[in-house]
Parts: sequence; structure tokens; C-alpha cells
Amino acid sequence: MIGWPLPALEEARVRSTWRYTWFACWLGLVIVQGVRGGDRGDEFNQVKREIQQRLHSKYPEDRIEALQRLESYPLSGAVALLQYGLDDPDEKVRLAAYATLLKLNGDEEVCKALLQRARKAEYRKRENQAAVPLLGVLLASELPDVRREASELLDKSAASTKNGLQVVLVLADSLGYHHDAVDVRPLLALSKTQAFARHFSVRRAVVDALTQIADRRAIGALIDIMDKMGGEARADAVEHLATITKQIYGMDAEAWQQWWAEEGETFEYPAQKKHAPYRSVALNTTIGTYYGLPLLAEKVVFVIDTSGSMAGQKIVAAKRELIQAISGLPENVQFDIVAFNGSVTVWQKQLVKATAKMKKAAVAFVYDREARSNTASFDALETALSFDTEAIYFLSDGAPYGGKISDPGEIVATISAINKSRRISIYTIGIGAGLPGSSLDLFLMTLAEQNQGLYRRVDN
Repeated sequence: MIGWPLPALEEARVRSTWRYTWFACWLGLVIVQGVRGGDRGDEFNQVKREIQQRLHSKYPEDRIEALQRLESYPLSGAVALLQYGLDDPDEKVRLAAYATLLKLNGDEEVCKALLQRARKAEYRKRENQAAVPLLGVLLASELPDVRREASELLDKSAASTKNGLQVVLVLADSLGYHHDAVDVRPLLALSKTQAFARHFSVRRAVVDALTQIADRRAIGALIDIMDKMGGEARADAVEHLATITKQIYGMDAEAWQQWWAEEGETFEYPAQKKHAPYRSVALNTTIGTYYGLPLLAEKVVFVIDTSGSMAGQKIVAAKRELIQAISGLPENVQFDIVAFNGSVTVWQKQLVKATAKMKKAAVAFVYDREARSNTASFDALETALSFDTEAIYFLSDGAPYGGKISDPGEIVATISAINKSRRISIYTIGIGAGLPGSSLDLFLMTLAEQNQGLYRRVDN
């Protein structure tokens, strides 16, 4: 009837009646919801004490059952008890609390309470990692405004302190650790944050988390975010995608997206997956190499040993290979060079674009290096890690000697600890590393294995 034209007076009367009817219905709905909400609150108050008692049980099964009962009470009071479960010493109990919160994160009252608690934890810098599971729940919410506020809180935290960025990384790692498809949504939300755009470590952490979720939605998410990242992070995604899907599109994000648009709806995640050798499937003919190692990073630091033992043919060959690698870098790549012997010499104070002019200057720097003195490997690696880079290529022909730390095991442990939040790939090249299992061989192999890299032996 309303679709038909009406006289002005009749139309006004109909609209007035319609508005009154709509208001009456809305008011009735609010009253009913209020009554139901009050009933639900009264019911929760009646069972709250019992749930609290069971949460203090020495048996994890009792605590889990108590947390699961809270699914029926999307109230701020229930959030406090679920927070208690998130702090439980038993991992299964913590996961039960997280799973229950996920079932409640479509409720505005619950999300409001979670946001308040997350902000409070972020404000108390020493406790801000307590916000990690809360933020995971909020980023998984079906409410867009809730996801936006959670993302803003994460970005604020990441920008405020070094520990704030650590919170983002811990969150991504935790979501991957669950191995659950429900965490694809919060990981996609993370990919839309400023922290993701600004920090390589966050991009790598999000990709790594998605590779741990055995579900087609995780495959779609990886393909969806490929054009938001490049370098080592994109290579991580490509390696996983090629292994799981058996498709080889290299680093071409558009090709992957076109394939998924055609095949994604019918794709079935394999029951068993095999891990291909690291970096074996991400290569294509357009990617340069250095001693056979792929040059995938958009930001790279080359570290070359110029100690006395490198004199002669070794230094000549090393210079030749490095110059060739630098000459082949695309102009969009940023790079730097660190030369070391008993001391460390840095070519540029910060990474520079691989323009023809800078490449020429880099070649001149490499030609001028002379082989002499000791092998301060730790000092060189520490210096390389101080740059905003995605990958380090470390070349040496001898066991560490001189510098702040000389013990190979201690160097690996210290460098790996420094790199834990940076997540930089450290590729290593051993020139005349001796027999497999020698001190230098083990040092370089372990350093690469513990830092997302590859080790290459060069015996001649």
C-alpha cells in the first residue's frame, strides 16, 4: 500500500501512524530485552558463586566446565571470571576461557568490558601482555567498530614502546599456536593495522601464524594479503602456498589471486602436508642470487669477512660474487655493506636504494677492502642487526676470533636473542669451512637455522 501514490494528507496520516507503530514496537522490544537482560543478570548472580568456587578447583576439568557455563551469560560480570581463566596455569583451561570469549564477542556489553580491560592492561606497561588474548577476541568480533577500536589500541601500543610491539608479535604467535580457523579473522584484522605496514617482524609473524592453520580460509587469507607485503614475508607465504596447493606462481601476487578466484571455492586443504626445503619453491627466473642463495628481501645487508685468512684467491672471489649480487639488485631494493676483520667498517649509515649511482659507489667500496687482522664475527653481526633490514648475508672463512664475543655458541645464542623480535633472515656463507661438523661449519649452519636463513658451503 505504501508503494502507491497517496494524497498529501493521507500520506502524512499513514506516515504518522507508521512512525507511531514503529516506535511502539521498538519500545516494546527494548522493554522485553531489558526484562530478559535483568532475568539473565539475576540468574547469573545466582550461579556466580558456584562458578567461582569451581574456578578454584584443583582439577582442570572442573575449571573448564565452569568457564564453558559462562557461554550462557554475555555480561560484563562474566568477563571478569573469564579473565581469571585466561590467567590459569593450565594451558587447556586458558584455551577454554579464550574459546568461551570468542563465542561471546558478538555482544556489545561483553566487548565493551573487554576493551576496558585491554586498555587498562595497555596503560600498565608492565602488564600489557595480559591484553594479548583480549585483543585476539576483539579482533575476531563480528562487530566492525569493535575490530576498529582493537586495531587502534594495538597500533597505539606498538608505537608507544618497544614492549608494545612485542605485544603485537605475541598476539600473532598465539593465534598461530592455536591452529584454529577461527583465528583467521583476527589475523586478517592484524594485516590491516599500521603495525603490519610499518614493521617487517609483524608481517612475518602474521604470515607464519596463517601457515600454521590447516584450513582453506587461511590459504585465502595468505593470498589476500600478499600484495600488502614483499620480500622475505611474501616469500614465506609463497613457499607455504606452493607446498599446500601444488601451484607455482612464484612471487606474483596477482597470479595467485586470479587462481584463488577461480579455484578457491572448491579447494580442499590436504589432510597431510609436506614441508619443502626452505626457499626451494619461492624462486623464479627474475630473482637474483648470491652464492646460490636467493635475494628475496626488499631490505638487505651484506656482511663480508676481510680478515687476514681471506687474503689471496678467497678475497678476490668473495669480492667478485658480492659485486655481482649488488649489480643485479632491483632499484626498489635498499641495501648496505658491512666489512669486518678485527674491527667493523660500515659503508653507509643507513640503507640506500639500489640505484645505478649507489651500486657504483658500493662496488668501489668493495674493491677497496683489504684482507688483514682478526675475525670479529659477533661485532659484525651485531652491527648488521642494528639496521632496518629483512635479511643479512654473512660471509666468513674462519671461526670467530676477537671482538666482544668469540665463542661460536655464545654468538649464536646472543644474536638469536637479539633477533627474536626482529625476525630477520640470516643467510650464511662459509668459505673453505673445512669438513662438515667443523667449528666454523657448525657455527654458520646453526646461526642460519635459528634465524630463518640458509647456510651455503663454498669449498673452493
